[in-house]
Amino acid sequence: MRNLLLVLLTMCSTHLAVGDPPSQNGDAYSDQERAYLKRVHGQPGALAYTPEFPGGFQGWQDAARAKLKQLIGIDRIAAQVSGHRPAVNLEQEKPVDGHLRQLGRIETEPGIHIPFWILRPIGSKNKKLPVVICAHGHDADGWNTYAGVYKNEQHQATTENKQGNPGLQAVRQGYIAIVPATRGLAQSNAISDLKGRHGNRICRAQLMHCLLAGRTAIGERVWDTTCLLDWITSDLAGADAARIGMLGNSGGGVLTVYVAALDERIAVAHPSCSLTSYASDSGYIFHCDCCMVPGIRTDLADMPDIAALTIPRQLVVVHGVKDALHSEKVVNQSMKRLASIYSKCDLSDKFMFRWQPEGHRFYPVVFWPVLNNVLQVD
Repeated sequence: MRNLLLVLLTMCSTHLAVGDPPSQNGDAYSDQERAYLKRVHGQPGALAYTPEFPGGFQGWQDAARAKLKQLIGIDRIAAQVSGHRPAVNLEQEKPVDGHLRQLGRIETEPGIHIPFWILRPIGSKNKKLPVVICAHGHDADGWNTYAGVYKNEQHQATTENKQGNPGLQAVRQGYIAIVPATRGLAQSNAISDLKGRHGNRICRAQLMHCLLAGRTAIGERVWDTTCLLDWITSDLAGADAARIGMLGNSGGGVLTVYVAALDERIAVAHPSCSLTSYASDSGYIFHCDCCMVPGIRTDLADMPDIAALTIPRQLVVVHGVKDALHSEKVVNQSMKRLASIYSKCDLSDKFMFRWQPEGHRFYPVVFWPVLNNVLQVD
């Protein structure tokens, strides 16, 4: 295993470190199933990156971004809500535990109000500060968890034990932290799964309604984040629009990949325990149903190429060696592919990947030094 990591380190010009990666792969399909899945998944994406793409890297990036917006439903959402201007309502700011905390709500579509926390260092009113958007995954109370707004002592202890409060970490380091509820994952912005028809999963209920309407769940989440970015860069007091980062674990990491791919206002992105191929060579799918985008792997490309749309901006990726949701082989293949695209653009220094010693969680020791360097926090 160590030899494999050394080979990958050399080939990828990236950083693989800290222990052996996980050995599970979850591929227990029959021969008949494997043959079918290889046939439907085995072809390269129509817009997978190649240096020979007409117009070079910029030509590929423009074409791939346009296709991605179409596939996740951004163009359709924009048409459906044409004329709507997102409005933001802010409650009174309050001092809490050494920082200022403020509850906000943004109406990203008519009748869709996304709550979010603003965490701001005390005494920073007259300063321009970098901003970090913290996107949570499958946690019905995830936006509160990330912001350090705890229900009780047990909630606090569990969160702090796994360093799962990046919004609180951010404000303590001098950032303005924006911590929104993720649509379809937070209970505050969920579509009810009536009669448990979708497995009693609010994220799947959201997905099914999106698909019927020609949208995707990830598209709605990207739309919400884009609306927040518009407000941050135009109206959020003290925010430095040139210094914005985004991070998320699990489903929040998936959202981070898509937002960074499409929105160049994100200067640095950190998807944690999330960025890998959509499926293994034999067809095993790694992400939750709600992250699926119909046709993306065939009509566009695999997830590493989606992440490459972040170029030339900074991308820092981690996976945990004990994370049973992902595969060592597939993660390493994906990171090799992504590192090679950064390398072809002579930007190897803008991409970092690390294996970390635990499971499906944040690893602040890896991502904060990178974000601090890029965003130049005081």
